[in-house]
Amino acid sequence: MSHTFEVGKTYRNRVGEYVVQAIDGDKLTIRYVGGKTLVTGVHVQARIWENIQFEKQMAREEERQRQAREARMAARQRNARARRARAKPTFDGFQESDFEPKQRGIAWSSRKELGRVLAHELNKRTNGSFDHWIVRRQSEAHVARKEHYDDRGARDRNSTFFVAVSEKGASYGFRLGKPGGEAKAGGPWSAFVAALDGNEQMRETLRSVMDAHGLSLDVYAMQTSYSQVGRITAQAHGFLWEHETTEQQMTRRMDGAELIDYLRTVAPDQRCGLYVRKHVSVEETLKAGAGVTAEITAVFEALIPLYDASVGA
Repeated sequence: MSHTFEVGKTYRNRVGEYVVQAIDGDKLTIRYVGGKTLVTGVHVQARIWENIQFEKQMAREEERQRQAREARMAARQRNARARRARAKPTFDGFQESDFEPKQRGIAWSSRKELGRVLAHELNKRTNGSFDHWIVRRQSEAHVARKEHYDDRGARDRNSTFFVAVSEKGASYGFRLGKPGGEAKAGGPWSAFVAALDGNEQMRETLRSVMDAHGLSLDVYAMQTSYSQVGRITAQAHGFLWEHETTEQQMTRRMDGAELIDYLRTVAPDQRCGLYVRKHVSVEETLKAGAGVTAEITAVFEALIPLYDASVGA
């Protein structure tokens, strides 16, 4: 077996590094770095040296393959993030034209995009089954659990999160109704009132969410026309009901029981709607830009216990 040893050069075996002191035929005199001198066979040390070099080469190849695997994994992760970013819906914010008075049949044009964003965010935060719908010929978008939304029958009976705009600004929260004054047994209106009646914590959730997010509970009913018959806001230990007509302005404080009685008896034979919502002016809504989606999502998320109670989720 040939060898490549040269006197004065450093090599290595299984003991450690050594310097070749002399070569005499097939004998090799080596001196370890620690000081010990040894006479050994040239071919034995050559085989050990070649094995060590081979092992180093294999280790370098394994490291190269490891780095290549990590690079491929990082590339896949970057591509996956890019795909998720492309798949994530976006809403750039409201435009001034969204708040202009519209002719019948013309609505706020980008409500579908905002609906997609809000459904996406709620699903991400709750692992839920939220979807979105646009209300035809109206500047309104709905977001609700797919299994609890009827987009073929009476939409006014649905319990749903909503965003609506008008020349006065934007409003958002959750709404439900009883078309024709009928509070259908087991329907959202009855379920919502029953949840408040049977659970003090649910009443406190309603009050605290309204207080924290500046929401009002607005009730509409068909009288001579479909109009607001009550605006209820949160107070320190209850609620305040207000109603203004051309002749007078009426207010009265309510505790939880009085609120439930009011919702159970208001407009018993007429179409009625309930909105737990936030009102934002045109100027504030435009100023929020794309950040308005985070504000709306925060309100929706806070209202989920009340919404779920109304749909039996």
